[in-house]
Amino acid sequence: MRITFHGAARQVTGSCHLLEVGSRRILLDCGLFDADRLKADSPNRRFDFDPKTLDAVIISHAHNDHIGRLACLTKAGYRGPMFATRGTGDIINIMLRDSARIQHEDAKNIAWSEAGEPVTPLFAQEDVDQVVESLRRIPYGETTELFDGISLTFHDAGHVLGSALVQIDAREDGKEKRFVFTGDLGRRDSGLLPDPTIIKDIDVLVSESTYGAKELDSYQVLLKKLHAIIARATRLRSKIVIPAFSLGRTQRMVYCLQELYQVHKVKPIPVFVDSPLALRLTDVHRDHPDAYTPAAKKLMERGPMYFASEHIHFCATWDDSKRLNYMNGPMVIIASSGMCEAGRVRHHLRHIVEDSDNAVVIVSYQAEGTLGRRMVDGV
Repeated sequence: MRITFHGAARQVTGSCHLLEVGSRRILLDCGLFDADRLKADSPNRRFDFDPKTLDAVIISHAHNDHIGRLACLTKAGYRGPMFATRGTGDIINIMLRDSARIQHEDAKNIAWSEAGEPVTPLFAQEDVDQVVESLRRIPYGETTELFDGISLTFHDAGHVLGSALVQIDAREDGKEKRFVFTGDLGRRDSGLLPDPTIIKDIDVLVSESTYGAKELDSYQVLLKKLHAIIARATRLRSKIVIPAFSLGRTQRMVYCLQELYQVHKVKPIPVFVDSPLALRLTDVHRDHPDAYTPAAKKLMERGPMYFASEHIHFCATWDDSKRLNYMNGPMVIIASSGMCEAGRVRHHLRHIVEDSDNAVVIVSYQAEGTLGRRMVDGV
């Protein structure tokens, strides 16, 4: 058994790991690096292995730093199976098509690079079509034989909808070995999603360690902090802007606010979810009601639709988004992108940042060099 790391080693993005068991070559994730996709020398434009030599691709979950280059594999000629959970498979279809659309628009608007070369997208919609056709959706806990002597089992990682710990059991040189790749792990007792599954008798473990050196507050402590921020906005009649990734973090924040309003009886203020991609992904979340904890299902089943209530409003159009700039608080605006580098959150920040009554609430990891990290660092 041999593993080679082609990303997300000594860095946060670009998850891509090549596992070789005997003659079989299995790729674990194929994510985007935090680098300009349109530049000719971008690490997103090259592989240090030949995609045509791969026998299988296994996907832990559908965040872009884990799936963002899957369509580059098919563009480069990979035609083998891609294994994912059912939730991840549904999300991949939306995420990669949205990425292809944005890249096409960016390339059309920029047209030529600083070096005088034509700008081209990493991949096109037809490459995404090939990814979707290659997907093999596997339920949690069901063992699937990949090849003779090599089997795959997904376990719930509790990170986002469909996220999985990848367990590969292999027989090599007459010995049984268990390899586990965590993908991104969720936190225990997080309210919305189940705790990560505990796997025993592991021989080789590859784990994410983004927060490995930090002790984080518990969910209940974070909920109390959010309550205090909402109470302040209610008193000052001000705005709260929450930059959030369209997948996972947006839905989690909506659930947290529902819990505050319904369980802890916090005085509700309007919540506006301002991301077309988050709207589509929330629809996918509604298609998987069994993915959530019993307490979360019980809370969300009080209304006619999961992740919705009379206090939650989704902004479908650009006009809906701009209208928020001229509305009085108190209100919560959840908008992408999660690191404040693009998207609708930029104009919300521009409109609220000079008034100290307003609040910007950072709820996720902020990579070095991003606007979100600069704000966290106090710039």
